[in-house]
Amino acid sequence: MIKHRRPKIVLLALIAALLLGWFYWNRPIRTDLAAYIPSDCLAYLQTDDLSDLAEGVEHTAAWQSLADLIGARSSLAPNRWLIRIAMWTGIGSAETIILARTQIAIAFTGAEVSEAAGTLNIKPLAVLIVETHTTPRRMRPVLEKHIEEFARRTYGQPQLVRKQIDGVDLSVWSAEASRQIVVAFVDTAAIVGNDEASVLNCVATRRGKRPALIAEKQFTDLRTAVGASDGVLFGYVSKPGIKALLQAFALYRAGASADAVSVSRIFADTVGNLAEGVGCRSSFVDSMVEDRCSIALAEGLADKLRTSFTPQERFAPSELPFVPASTQSVSLYNFRDLEGLWRDLNAAVSSHADLVGAIAARPMLRTLLKPYGINDPDTFVHAVGPHLRIIRLDTTSPAVLVAEAVDRQSLKKLAQKRLGPKSTTETVGNAELLLSGSDNWAMSFADNHFLSGPVEAVRRCLQAKDQSTSLASAEPFRRAERLVDVTLPLTIITFANDQHAAISFIELFVQQARPTFSTHGTAVEQATRSLPYAVSVTTLKEKGLEWTSRSSFGLAGSMIVALTPENPR
Repeated sequence: MIKHRRPKIVLLALIAALLLGWFYWNRPIRTDLAAYIPSDCLAYLQTDDLSDLAEGVEHTAAWQSLADLIGARSSLAPNRWLIRIAMWTGIGSAETIILARTQIAIAFTGAEVSEAAGTLNIKPLAVLIVETHTTPRRMRPVLEKHIEEFARRTYGQPQLVRKQIDGVDLSVWSAEASRQIVVAFVDTAAIVGNDEASVLNCVATRRGKRPALIAEKQFTDLRTAVGASDGVLFGYVSKPGIKALLQAFALYRAGASADAVSVSRIFADTVGNLAEGVGCRSSFVDSMVEDRCSIALAEGLADKLRTSFTPQERFAPSELPFVPASTQSVSLYNFRDLEGLWRDLNAAVSSHADLVGAIAARPMLRTLLKPYGINDPDTFVHAVGPHLRIIRLDTTSPAVLVAEAVDRQSLKKLAQKRLGPKSTTETVGNAELLLSGSDNWAMSFADNHFLSGPVEAVRRCLQAKDQSTSLASAEPFRRAERLVDVTLPLTIITFANDQHAAISFIELFVQQARPTFSTHGTAVEQATRSLPYAVSVTTLKEKGLEWTSRSSFGLAGSMIVALTPENPR
């Protein structure tokens, strides 16, 4: 009997070995997608597991609380077991296999600038790398189908042209005004872009004909610094990318005139020279998204700023007497020496700029405090203590600045200059409120503090102090406060109401013509009140700044909302 069983056992063992060998041979091996990206790219974003990303979003507190009420599906991905089986075995529909195995990276490679009718148009050049780990025969028809559907939704009736350049097969869907989607397939990956040259450059990079981002030391150092291997998303911005973002920000604020373009370029080059690169990792922690970013500063800059920037004492974020309970956000700055930091920052900017930038640096830095009514920053930093508070009551009006009044007489002179000779005075509680005679601005002295901001906002801050109704009593704030490790030398702490951002992100996944939350307003409001405030902290490390935050959907979620065109319902 035993002799008859042996062949069966051997056969079963052989079958099991063959199955295990098949699974092992057929398993997807992760590719470093930075090998596709030219080393001179501006910015880069990568995720290695779409199903993990979708599952993480599904399990956030915000999604669990709001998705059903707003009308989004509670599940973003197919059955988890089907995904795992498809990933390891390659068994399943082509779309399921691609979802299970795909890695995705997005890179911004440059920008095209044009002017029409006095309007400056900036078109970012971007490429999308889709590494499917699936044979071209299975993945190519599926991807081409989805790309064509996207092109038709975007362009209406685009023209499809297939061609070959330098041995690379390209498919191009194009519309008027140079709007196009270009696709090239390289082995098991697809390279999709809005510019033919960018796609071809990525193909050449993958084939070793151009330097790749993966070989850049700054890129690899930042990826290590933020622990990218432990996250679901990793992002990187190069030094040229930082300057491009700064210039875009300056143009957005100043307009697109010829002078604005020149000034924005000087601003970007001057301030951008202070940083070498930014790396950021996102992960899911305790039903929230945690972002950890590292900003590599110029050589030696961290050491120059350490003495004045890093606080000597710890501080409790709950000490917020002037912050009303309904505040949109509050940032707490705790420096060691504000006046010293101001001198160090001026010296650092000037020393890292060219001649034109150095001349322009001081006027530009002086504008940093202008939104808070401070026209003489040199006098201001000498007259106040090292602790500042920036209170934003809503997103549509300027914030209120709160500082410790060390030299009250100097601050009164600043206030008189800003408010003008026709200023008036009123009393709010025990505080003196000074009102401008020409615009809606106010300054106040309350106890040993100085406040500056819009009239009604400053008045509400004084009332919060007088009536003891500060943000510290709100449960969403207290929940966020518990996330902060106050034993660390934290220089900046920011708390922000995350409700609108969470709702806007979830709305992107709503299919109905009108979201169901229009009939669930009360329930949505109650659910959002249960969410903690988003919180971020900033510290100075050995070679740069480290910024860590917890929020409903993180930096990536905010970027997606900001970049997605609003869909009127």
